[in-house]
Amino acid sequence: MESQTCVICGGHSVHKCSACENVYYCSKKHQKEDWKKHSKICKSFKLAENPSLGRHYIATRNIKVGEIILRDDQPLITGLMYNTVPVCLQCYTVLNQEIAIPCEKCGWPLCQNCNEHGLECKFSSSRRDSKISITEFGYPHPSYQCINVIRALSLKDTNPESYKKLISLESHCNEMNNSKEPLNIAHFIKRFFKADDISEEEIATIIGILQVNGHEVPLTDSPYVAVYEMASLIEHNCRANCSKSFTDMGGLIIRAALPITKGDHISICYTDPLWGTANRRHHLLKTKFFECICNRCQDPTEFQTMFNALKCNNINCSGYILPKTFLEQEQDYICKICESVVSCTEIEKVLEDIGIDLSNMKKNDIVACKEFLDRYKNDLHPNHYYNIDVTIALAQLIGQQTGGLAVIEENLLIEKIKLCKKLDTLLKLLVPGEEFSKTLFVLNRFLRRLNEVGRQSIVLPISQHAWLSVNRAENRIRGLILFELHAALAELSRRYKNEETMISLLESKKYLIDGYQLLKYEPKILPEGKIAQHAEKNLEEITKLLKQFHMK
Repeated sequence: MESQTCVICGGHSVHKCSACENVYYCSKKHQKEDWKKHSKICKSFKLAENPSLGRHYIATRNIKVGEIILRDDQPLITGLMYNTVPVCLQCYTVLNQEIAIPCEKCGWPLCQNCNEHGLECKFSSSRRDSKISITEFGYPHPSYQCINVIRALSLKDTNPESYKKLISLESHCNEMNNSKEPLNIAHFIKRFFKADDISEEEIATIIGILQVNGHEVPLTDSPYVAVYEMASLIEHNCRANCSKSFTDMGGLIIRAALPITKGDHISICYTDPLWGTANRRHHLLKTKFFECICNRCQDPTEFQTMFNALKCNNINCSGYILPKTFLEQEQDYICKICESVVSCTEIEKVLEDIGIDLSNMKKNDIVACKEFLDRYKNDLHPNHYYNIDVTIALAQLIGQQTGGLAVIEENLLIEKIKLCKKLDTLLKLLVPGEEFSKTLFVLNRFLRRLNEVGRQSIVLPISQHAWLSVNRAENRIRGLILFELHAALAELSRRYKNEETMISLLESKKYLIDGYQLLKYEPKILPEGKIAQHAEKNLEEITKLLKQFHMK
């Protein structure tokens, strides 16, 4: 067969690419010659299927950290976040009465800068006798729940191939039967758009597909949802070996976050990896319709981090309590040292009370953070997920006072460094690559940090407006923590003399490089991408300073 001839010389093949098994060679020599070209298109994974996981990807060769595994340049469909307030259906800008302008064709409101929008325009105008009328803004509007569905339905006529790919994805419709929401949306669409030609079953299937396979894309003023063809088949793991990043145009790229061995499953994290085990598993069950049994969820200690542990309440015991497993409900907590037992009901009440206290805590306040950590030092393990949320906030807040890091006391600067190092160690264990986390506090504080670098200030001209929209979806928290650590060490080096300065600068450079590696793939329009650009400039400056020391 022609496909089994050597791609270099056309001769009889005796070798083939072991990764993709699509390219043949007459010799190892020609295979090596072709690798530079072939590696750009060679797939490092294959599609597999089993009853418990469904379709998933398995590595067909060893994959290095940072290597692109797959990319979806365009989503199959984009749409609105669940329960959204009225937004422009073209650019997703949040609308209000002053800037909302009804589309001339269908009536759906747009912003002042957009004249056209998605597939819902033709669908709405062709099926209704009157135009859509949205008159109330600022809170979730029920009419918008149909947008994603009618966009998907419209693909049948406008792009049948994309619709075929979309409808082939997992919907978990059977698991959604207990919810009335899909049925309510189906009834609304059929009534509101005179859609007697569309079955409720088809609408329910589409709703399931959008929920199970949707990715939150933070590229616009208000995040939107996208479904991608290839990425939708990647399985979940709470300690995933891959990370995802978006292109400026809304494409999705999956990279290896850990070294992946041939035969390993390719995975990303579907939920917030900085939630506790019970919360992660509950979220996955309610939104993705499966019970996670990954290695992290199977281990109550979460790789000995004690991420869910509470202190034993026996007076003379220094132990911590955890359930034997999180894979079964209503498990009592047991102390490994004294073997005392605390009922799951009592644990739930304690965690609920602390959670309420955390949600009511004054935000962006160093004193409030320290008081919280001190208040529960006899209740929670230092690495408990509640404490880690607050520790992340505290590590970022130190140095945000007027004057920045340059004016804070040295003991506070050293405290910041210790907190950042602790977080780095923990995050490497739980989410070792590029992780996502919905932290409690906005990242606007990084606007100030961008003007602080080591011995001198390097000002990056960024409009403040761009940074005020940081309070959105998901942020690469470890990369940001490492940037904070770099800045604190650089400031400490400024206060030292001679050899101590050199040591601190070298350490600062190390963490800066690590942080840059985690953030460098982020789109430049995102805060994380801007920080990566600034980190690159900081690296140049630190390298120059170190050369000056070496010359001396």
